[in-house]
Formats: sequence, C-alpha cells, structure tokens
Amino acid sequence: MVLPVNLTIKTPPEFSPVLDDMFGAIAGYIRDRRNTLETFSRKEATARWAASIIEVKKSEALEDNFETAMRVYVAHLAKVRSFDAVIAPSIVYRTTKARDRTVKWDGVFRKMKVINLSDQAKKKGLARALTVEISGVSLHVMVFDPDGDLIFQRYGGLDLAHDIDMTGAEYTMSPGLLLKEDLLKESDHLSEGIGVAFDPYLPKR
Repeated sequence: MVLPVNLTIKTPPEFSPVLDDMFGAIAGYIRDRRNTLETFSRKEATARWAASIIEVKKSEALEDNFETAMRVYVAHLAKVRSFDAVIAPSIVYRTTKARDRTVKWDGVFRKMKVINLSDQAKKKGLARALTVEISGVSLHVMVFDPDGDLIFQRYGGLDLAHDIDMTGAEYTMSPGLLLKEDLLKESDHLSEGIGVAFDPYLPKR
C-alpha cells in the first residue's frame, strides 16, 4: 500500500505542483520490481488520516504522537484493504553544503547551477571556490508493517532547491540563492533519489 506523497506532513507550496508526478514515479519504481501495488485517492487517504488523528486525540488511553496515529491509521486501512506493508513517502528539505558548486547529501551528488555571473565576477574567480549552505530536496520513505510499526526508513536526494545567483557578487563577494524554476523536473535525478530512498527495502537493479 502506497500513500499519497506528503500525506502526513505539511507541503511547501513549491512542492505542490509535483506531488502527483512524484507519486507516479514512486509507483512506477515499485511496479518495475514486480511488486503489486494498492493505493488510495488523496481525498480518501487524507480523510482517513484526519480521522485517525482525531481518534488519538480523543482517547485518553493512547499517546498523542505520530507513531500512535500511524498505528491507528494502518488499522483503519487493514479493515478495507489487504497489504503486506504501508509506504508513506514525503518530499522534504534537507540542509547541506555546496563546496566548489558540488553538493553531496542523502546518497547522491549534484552540481549547482550558477546564474547571473558577470564578466567581472568571473575574472575574480568567485564562482570557482564557493562554499555555501543550501537546501537539498529529498524523498523520505517510511515503511510500516500491518501492525503500524515502522520497519524501514531512509532518505534519498532528489534535487537542489536553489541556483547560485551571482547578481552583484563582484561587489558583495557573497552570492545569493534563487529557487529553481525547474525544481524536481529532472527525471534521471528523481529516479536515482527514489532508488536510494528505497534501498535495500526494494533493492536497486
């Protein structure tokens, strides 16, 4: 059973346009490994998740936390569907560092794109020796057994959230960061990150 992406956490607005595409890529990865796949619509899955949270909050016998809510949620799902595991995927920000425009985080390497680089900044070599803190975007996979207990989780790097903006850097000596216009649009990068996030639960080929 695969839940809609970011069902259990708040979604940054910049991720919203790609949630359905990301779900499709995850589902495709699972099916390619000859695994059967059960899904819920986002509307139905969200309603059931909300009901589980309400049930936990109303009960004095249950601890009010994510783990308990997930156990209740999985129990609700088990009443209407048959499954071996429940997969909860989320797209999240992860803080990392870029050194000389190269970034390594959550099992992947990415090269940062430099934009608005003036000839003066280029002559000063400002784009060659950059060390900046930056946000990576990763897939967080959590897998729960039919009792709702967490049995696997891992992060896989998908994309860098920003380009390095060198506007005025020749004067400030400090580059800026600009949210990428094509965020989470590179299919090869998404496939790689999905593979990392699921390995070894679903081994890469």
